[in-house]
Amino acid sequence: MVDDSNERVGPTRREYMKYGGAVVGGGLLAGCSSQSGSEPTATDTATDTDADATATETPRQEYTGTISPVGEVTLDEPPTNVFTHFPWFPDMATALGQGDTVNSLWWDGTAAAMEYFTAGMDGVEIEWADKAGGYGFGKEELYALDSDLHLVDPAWVTTQENWNRTDIDEIADNVGPWFGNYYSSYQATPPQAWADDYEYNSLWYLFEQVASLYGERARYEAMASVHEELLGTVDSNLPAESDRPSVAYLSLSTDLSSIYVLRLNAEGYWNTHTRPLGAVDAFADAEFDGAAFNQVDMEAVVEADPDAILALWTVTDSVDFDQLQQNLRDDPVASDLSAVQNDRVYAQGTRWQGPLMNLFQLEMTAKQLYPEQFGAWPGYENGDSYPDFGSDDRLFDHGRVRDILTGTL
Repeated sequence: MVDDSNERVGPTRREYMKYGGAVVGGGLLAGCSSQSGSEPTATDTATDTDADATATETPRQEYTGTISPVGEVTLDEPPTNVFTHFPWFPDMATALGQGDTVNSLWWDGTAAAMEYFTAGMDGVEIEWADKAGGYGFGKEELYALDSDLHLVDPAWVTTQENWNRTDIDEIADNVGPWFGNYYSSYQATPPQAWADDYEYNSLWYLFEQVASLYGERARYEAMASVHEELLGTVDSNLPAESDRPSVAYLSLSTDLSSIYVLRLNAEGYWNTHTRPLGAVDAFADAEFDGAAFNQVDMEAVVEADPDAILALWTVTDSVDFDQLQQNLRDDPVASDLSAVQNDRVYAQGTRWQGPLMNLFQLEMTAKQLYPEQFGAWPGYENGDSYPDFGSDDRLFDHGRVRDILTGTL
């Protein structure tokens, strides 16, 4: 429990944030209702003792989203002070024109990646760029931030040090509700205590539900329409499976001292930009034992000998991409790789993508893997911004996305 200075006595404004129409209370996070999409709904605000007002009062707008394992969350008003941790939620807030509501996130490389992709969009700001902190958080921090909404999966939170189910309910009661679905990221096994009610959702379903909580359904639908058109463009132009390259999806340190391979076509929203492209996973037979990645050495990469390498994190400050490429060319083992010899080592952003980054990463990766079908990727050097493709070379309408972000729907 928190110390006396953090305890609340009597009703707070959180009483008006409801789960499934009931006042928030301890233990109500256990259930999970159906996963149908939801839009803001109107409710009658009149009381039994004020019959005359019933006919004249304006119905109160509510903002409802549903996600496993939390269930249904309803807010009386859009959140203005929102706690996030993993990067896909700040991305969603920006996509909904609500970036200024984010009060915290982990990993400042998120902002670097978002700024890379959106640098060419006039009027688009990454308003949470200075909100990054460390990994993990405690109850005292959440009390101090006093957020309207915590965009974090409570099941994941209970796996962190000094957190249990009682703590989860305490924060929901005294501060604000939880909303998240971490284990859909790579369809990992959730903690046993949550497993019975856990369902896997797509990135864009999660985005839809967050949009409903913000009351930004129109923005969501506009962005989803761009996404569907992009998927259609990609799907209709992919070459036959026999003509697709083999690809290694890797996280490499600049000095090549550590190499991690990731699944290329796995379910989950970490692969939302690679799975639709249907390339051949050079490590399809690798054993991951339930993990999102697997450490290998350079000899294993040479044995797989992929046609192309997607090098994760390289449009952020985490990896010096120019030096990485040079080290691959100079290394006596790595230099034998077909991808290195054919200059097919490509910069990537982050698997921790939200919907906005997903659009750009899908376009980028399509061009990297299928230049004949989608136009050649111009390459990347440290400090570059996302290429300013002409309208004929874009796989989705960049101007339309800019308008959505800036409020012109």
